Amino acid sequence: MSLPVVRYVVPKQPTVLAGRESVGLPGYDLWLHFVDNVHAFDGNIVVERFHDALASTLQMYPHAAGQLCTTSGRWFIQLTNSGLPVEAEDRREELFTSIIRGDWVIQDDLSPLLSRPQDAAVVNGSASLVRFKVTTFKDRTCLGVSWHHTLGDAVTLCRFMQTLSRFYQGVEPVFTPTFDKHEYRTPQPSVSSDFLSLMPHLWVSYPFNELEAKYAEACEDLGNLRWRFHEYHLHGLHSMLSANEEGYLSLHDCLTAYIVTLLNRSMTRPIRMVTNAANSRRVEAHYIASNVVGNVIQNIPTGTLPSHMRGIATAVRESIVRCRDRMFLEEWMTVASDLMLMTVNAGKSFFFASRPDVVMVNSNVAIDWCDAHFGFPDSSSFFTTGSSKFYLRPFKTNPTLYDGTWRPRKGSVDISMGVPREMKSKLLDRLAFDFETILYSPPSDTELEIDAGAQEL
Repeated sequence: MSLPVVRYVVPKQPTVLAGRESVGLPGYDLWLHFVDNVHAFDGNIVVERFHDALASTLQMYPHAAGQLCTTSGRWFIQLTNSGLPVEAEDRREELFTSIIRGDWVIQDDLSPLLSRPQDAAVVNGSASLVRFKVTTFKDRTCLGVSWHHTLGDAVTLCRFMQTLSRFYQGVEPVFTPTFDKHEYRTPQPSVSSDFLSLMPHLWVSYPFNELEAKYAEACEDLGNLRWRFHEYHLHGLHSMLSANEEGYLSLHDCLTAYIVTLLNRSMTRPIRMVTNAANSRRVEAHYIASNVVGNVIQNIPTGTLPSHMRGIATAVRESIVRCRDRMFLEEWMTVASDLMLMTVNAGKSFFFASRPDVVMVNSNVAIDWCDAHFGFPDSSSFFTTGSSKFYLRPFKTNPTLYDGTWRPRKGSVDISMGVPREMKSKLLDRLAFDFETILYSPPSDTELEIDAGAQEL
């Protein structure tokens, strides 16, 4: 194994923001942490071609080559056109499976595949807001990316990676980004008091230097529950809950409701609320641009949940419909943005503390991470990390290698959720029983054979 080689890549000129000095960051953009992902392929990444594709991508997304700054309570990304580090490491004597365990999207540790953090400060310092690492194994190539959340949410990052992939392949990008962000007014005190109860994720904050210890403490004695729902399981669940056709329910509503009842059958204290991290880009309103580069997200809580599965699914659906009302959403974002700005200006960051009766859902099922495939569409896989108590993370399932051929898992979903260790075996037993009885209706023996071993943890 050779030592990593580091090169720095700057944007091609002129960038789409030529003539501007900075991109402003409203309060709702101030998620001050990095997101770490890894893309994997059966093929080699040509490093020089990757550098050129990255330079073209940064020409469209020049804020990614900037520096995070704050002064007098105002936050912005200075457009410095700085070089982004790209590490390249040769591990051709090892197999990809020496790091990645199985094909689960959520992995326990991806740190060997990620670029090392820089010593420089991120805020008012020179640290890069995006870092890359290309690791070449005997059988696969991995592309690790560390992305600072102030640059944008999961949709923004996925579009950035898809643009990078398309430039690498010599294909024109699909998305044309805009950096014009809506500035919400300062909320009236009465509006703030009405909406604060709907924002439990913003109730708890700590100084930045205490957060790591707080998260480590919160994750003590947790196990990561993983399971795979195939397309026929999801449709069977949906059919069961939609039998009387009273109102629309999405597959995701039904999946969430099932997980809540799964927990409730295994605990003495039931789950009484669900919160959904939602992308609001599809809401038609003057304050939302669907192609904006930023954090167009809200966390949507339900009221107190009923006990039966269909009622839970209905409560989840009603909460999403309510929170996507244009007037409601504008006031919600106004209050959330103001609170986030005040918190970070006080030198603190939000702590997503789990509560014993709340399931937090952050679904990426609508995002096709594997579309950033760099010319290897069949074998393109995606991995990330992160687990906390009752934090449900559904993703599209990665393709599987079967008899030397990559097979897509159309419509199947991987879930990951942190649970108390003493509960994990009980939950796995209940899942296995439900799949053998309530949800078991495979379309063919062939599909069963292809997916053999999918329940292994």
